[in-house]
Formats: sequence, structure tokens, C-alpha cells
Amino acid sequence: MIIKTGTVPNKGWSNRDVFLLLTGVFYCVFFSRLLLGFFRTRIEDFFVDGGQLFSIVFSTFSFQGTSVLLIALFLYTQSMSWKKAFGFHIGSPLTVLTQGLFLGIAAFPVSLLLVGLIRWILEFLQFGAESQEVIKMLQQQETGAWGQVVFIGVLSIFIAPIAEEILFRGVIYVHVRDMGFPKIAALGSAVLFGMVHSNTVAFIPLVLFALFLILLYERYANLIVCIAAHASFNTANLLFSILLSGENMP
Repeated sequence: MIIKTGTVPNKGWSNRDVFLLLTGVFYCVFFSRLLLGFFRTRIEDFFVDGGQLFSIVFSTFSFQGTSVLLIALFLYTQSMSWKKAFGFHIGSPLTVLTQGLFLGIAAFPVSLLLVGLIRWILEFLQFGAESQEVIKMLQQQETGAWGQVVFIGVLSIFIAPIAEEILFRGVIYVHVRDMGFPKIAALGSAVLFGMVHSNTVAFIPLVLFALFLILLYERYANLIVCIAAHASFNTANLLFSILLSGENMP
């Protein structure tokens, strides 16, 4: 694994401050999962889909939403702007954005091939390979399924890329790298990124995609390129899932 570092400036964040930030994110996610698990049976009767969409939205905002809020507080305590922290002022915004969108779409076919290979191996070994949430929703043909998919699309295309890139690439990767451990920073943040998506089939492709995003960040020094690539990657994945679910409809 060769990642050329040095393009993204050293942030000078203290270990204590970053630790407090990540601890805050962890506890927000942990307690929100406890609450969701406790109230799950109580909310199932209030929703047509048994609370499935509510669970997705609640989980999204408890992780991605609180991450952005805590990072905003973190930057305030550091007296650092978002532009300086994540390089939003570096390069032409339009150029960085368009190149990121293109690179995310270009990375999708590679990820798709890897997912297909891993799924084939798991099925050959007689292990279960779960379908994506969007495909399961559409195949169940429940009332409001398309509305749920649209809502999930908004979350995955506009909210998740911003929050996850800021957290995983902008904070975790950069800080561990600045501590003097660039390889651990790259691999560790990539593995965490794959783990939070809780998908066995997609774990390795997501880890590789995360490493690709790190390369982009070090190349452009502007996190917008990672956010754009992540957003277009998720868009391609969503559209492919919709097409795949249509072919598999009974």
C-alpha cells in the first residue's frame, strides 16, 4: 500500500481533544442504539413498514448527524474554520467537485465486480449473503416502498458522504497520520469505514474504496473531492440496486 502523504497539512490537533471527539461520537451511537432497541417493539405498530424507515433515519442522524455537530463543536474549540480544517479553499471548487463525481462513478464498477466475486464465494461456501436494504424493500413490494427508497437515497447521497468523509478522512485518518503512523492511519480508518456499514459482502470493497478516497484526499488536499466521489459512488449504487430489484421482482 503506497500512499503519498504530505499534501494535506498537519492540523496540530491534540490527542486529548480528538479522543474526546471520538468518544462523544461513540457514546451518541451507543446510547441511540440502546434506545432504538428498547423502543423497537413499541414503535412497530405505529408504522406501515414496522418502523424500518424510522430505524434507518434514527440511526443515520444518531451517527452522521451527531458526528457533524460534535465536529463543529470540536473545530470551535480549536478556533479553526471548516475551510482550514478540511481544505475547502484549496483549488477550484468546481474542478474538484466534478473530478470527484467522475472518480466516484469510475470506482463503482470495480466495487461491483468485487461484491459479485465475494457473493459468489460465500454462496459457494454455503454462507448467507445478505441483499442491500434498498433491494429488500423493493422486492417486498410493501406500501410506500418507493418513498422509503427516495428518503434513503437523500440520506446516502447528501448526508452520509459529508458526515463520513469529515469523520473518517478529515479527522481520524489525518490525526493518526499526523501522529506519525500513516499506514496505520490509512488502513485503520478504512477498516472502521467498512465496519460501520455492517455488510459482510461489501466490507472488503468498502475498505478498498476508503483507501482510494484517502489517495484522493492526499492528491487534492481538499475534502470536497472525497465527498463528491462518495456521493456519486452511492448514487451509482442506489440506481444499480433499483435496477437489480426490478429484474428480480416476482
